[in-house]
Formats: sequence, structure tokens, C-alpha cells
Amino acid sequence: MGIICECTNCKLDHIAPSSYIQNNKPSEIGFHFKNDKVAIYFLSKIVDTIKLSENIDISLRKKKKYYISNEEIKWTYRDSLNVYSYILDRKTLSLRKNNITNTETLNFRQCSAFLEKKFFENMNQLSEEYTENYKKKSEKNKF
Repeated sequence: MGIICECTNCKLDHIAPSSYIQNNKPSEIGFHFKNDKVAIYFLSKIVDTIKLSENIDISLRKKKKYYISNEEIKWTYRDSLNVYSYILDRKTLSLRKNNITNTETLNFRQCSAFLEKKFFENMNQLSEEYTENYKKKSEKNKF
């Protein structure tokens, strides 16, 4: 299973460095759950293309163990600056990214769930759409 999450209320200073940002809005991110571990997938700008990547920074690619209850799925994630706590509400599929002590919500995303094949198909489709939009904006540049 996987979830694709769109930012509904995000603080840009707490967006992972790998995330592509268009018009001051972070792109969707995906979380793939398999074998009791979760991996994060970003849409990242690489040269003139927006690509799907598990994470550009190799040191951050380690899949994380997640913890599940009837109401929530929880896991932690470390980027190059901080450690964060993620909490997914299993009924509403709303995802909160909190500081590690869970005293402050830094980002709020609304997610949709997909089976594995559809998850990767949808993430790749988003990558193509962002690339197309990026190239259209760049066509007007003179240099």
C-alpha cells in the first residue's frame, strides 16, 4: 500500500530539501508501506525534469519502522536538519508532520491511499505533469 499526500497547510521552512516546490506550494509526497517499514518518495527537480525519487540524499534512504493502532499509523523521519514525527489518521487519511516531541504541527497534508502498482503509477504521472508545467514556464526564458 501507499499514500500520496497533498499539502493543505505547510510551513516551507519544514519541507524536506528533496521536495519540489512550485509557486510556493510543495509538491505531493508519497509514503510506501511494505514489510512493516515505510519509505518516503519525493518529486524532486533534477536538471530540467521533476523526477520521482525515494530520496536524493543517500544517507536518508533508510526505510523506517512504523507503528500501527486502530486509529493511527506513526513513524519518524530525519532529514538533513531535524527529526520529525508523522501521524496518519487511518479514518480521514490526514497526515500531520510534527516536531519530534509532538508539541507542534509543522505541516498538514491530506492523503489518498493506493495499492502498490497504482501508487507508483500515480507518483510517476505527477512527476510527468510537474515536468511539463516546469518546461512550459521555462520556454519564455531568454537565457
